[in-house]
Amino acid sequence: MAIQQRAERTRQEILSAAARVFDGQGYERASLARIAGEARVTTGALVFHFATKADLATAVRGRACAVTRITVESACLSAEGVGGTAIDKLVITTHALIRLFETDPVARAGERLARELQLTDPGMSGDCPWRREVSRLARYAAAEKALRPGVDATAVAALIGYVITGVELEMRRPRTPSDEGWPADGPRTAENGALHGPAEQRLGRIWELILPGLVHPTGRPHGV
Repeated sequence: MAIQQRAERTRQEILSAAARVFDGQGYERASLARIAGEARVTTGALVFHFATKADLATAVRGRACAVTRITVESACLSAEGVGGTAIDKLVITTHALIRLFETDPVARAGERLARELQLTDPGMSGDCPWRREVSRLARYAAAEKALRPGVDATAVAALIGYVITGVELEMRRPRTPSDEGWPADGPRTAENGALHGPAEQRLGRIWELILPGLVHPTGRPHGV
């Protein structure tokens, strides 16, 4: 039993190290030797648990999908306390996702791997729970007649997907003097809580810009 526990602990440490390396270096530049060094194990020990880099990437993506799914589910539950409409859930879910990407290298690694592997091997890119949820909520918003006439739910889902991906990519860009135009104290979320970081502040500003074109005034989420 103790040996099995140590093996599982080593496996989890390797996965965490792989996520950090994939997050920082990307799939192509990552190597088993680099990941083993980050995990402080031998390459042989790493290969015992994960035979190839592709196996590691698949496992990291699986963990990222799991944590992302939990985040999305929790966000939707929290929206019930502020109205619970599909628009409320969309706004709160996107803020929760950006907060996750700001703080969790596993989630960020999953996003980066999804992009990079889709370019080289579409079969490895897998599906994305947060994109599915955004699509579902956009359809619910249309069913609730919360969207303006002529606004297509599929287009809304695509737009929000681009926004989330864009803000997540922006996190990776080094800060420059031009970034000073973004206020240190941003708007508040639909959860009526202060925004937690620069990326989430940017998302709040983006929502302020796009919501009037998407949603009936009566469908505006609480606090936005």
